Amino acid sequence: MAKKILLDELQKFSEEALVKAGVSPENAAMAAEVLITTDTFGVVTHGTRNLYPYILKMEAGGLDAKAEPTVVCEGPAFAVLNGNKALGMVSGCKAMKLAIEKAKQVGIAYVGVKNSCHFGAAGYYANLAAKEGMIGLSMSNADPVIAVPNGRKKAIGTNPFAFAAPLGNGKSIFLDIALSNVAALKVIMAKEKGQAIPNTWLVDEEGLPTTDAEKFPAHASLQPMAAHKGYGLAILVELLSSVVTGAGMLSEIASWNLDLSSVNNAGHAFIAIDVSKMMPIEQFTTRINQMAEELKNGPKAKGADAIYLPGEMEWGRRDKALETGTLELTDAMADSLMNLAKHLGIELNIRN
Repeated sequence: MAKKILLDELQKFSEEALVKAGVSPENAAMAAEVLITTDTFGVVTHGTRNLYPYILKMEAGGLDAKAEPTVVCEGPAFAVLNGNKALGMVSGCKAMKLAIEKAKQVGIAYVGVKNSCHFGAAGYYANLAAKEGMIGLSMSNADPVIAVPNGRKKAIGTNPFAFAAPLGNGKSIFLDIALSNVAALKVIMAKEKGQAIPNTWLVDEEGLPTTDAEKFPAHASLQPMAAHKGYGLAILVELLSSVVTGAGMLSEIASWNLDLSSVNNAGHAFIAIDVSKMMPIEQFTTRINQMAEELKNGPKAKGADAIYLPGEMEWGRRDKALETGTLELTDAMADSLMNLAKHLGIELNIRN
């Protein structure tokens, strides 16, 4: 039987754990909201499962629980923040909210962040803008795990990228992707099960495709999504997240979870576009829904039940979680949360 937890109890537990680790109550609530919302979307690899390693990183000195992001420079349509080793979710929320405030004044705004850490799922921040009736973009660089085309060493991160556009009904069209051909977790799971993998997932020490998951991560690197196309987009994310913010670039980024005592030094970028400055928001809503309906009502492939918009399945999962007030936990999530509860000596109520 699947393990479950009530959403309000998970929120309370997550906040309590972060506060006990030294995070302010305000920032603890903010970070917990990011992680739990991500879980309800079904992106459980980036949700509360990571709460324990975040706190271990604080204890090891790689994160500063009490840090607050500060503005390094700003203008009417831009700003750069120093995360000051704060939780990535705290820096991410504050940066996107600042981008939204500026976009309300001038129509479009960019806010970058340096000296940050893993910020969870990029889609959460893009959706902060969508909630305000704006188009949002969010992205981050990461420690190198991808070999670039014609290369044979890890050279660039998975560099997640997301966008969200409001549908006018409280939901959005949104896409949240890493720029590797496959998530590293899928390779690790295949490795654990002794399974062969497609030759589009990894390259070996010679830079050649391999079906041997055992080689990863020591002797193999991930391939970029869609070859040179994903490589090019990963460079775009690197430019906006790190080159122009002063964050660590490429090999300057330490693994956030494998090197707990080191500062991650990641960079993020957030863009908010206030469509109401260009056309009445009602006109935009009509047009985006017209686009959505045309896509969804197109002819379906043989055997297909439906055509989905980006983010539609995630919103369906979130609706179900909110309707029941509960979140189903994978074994990895349950183990991580229980280990954290034991580590901090706080109560956790997981149900079968």
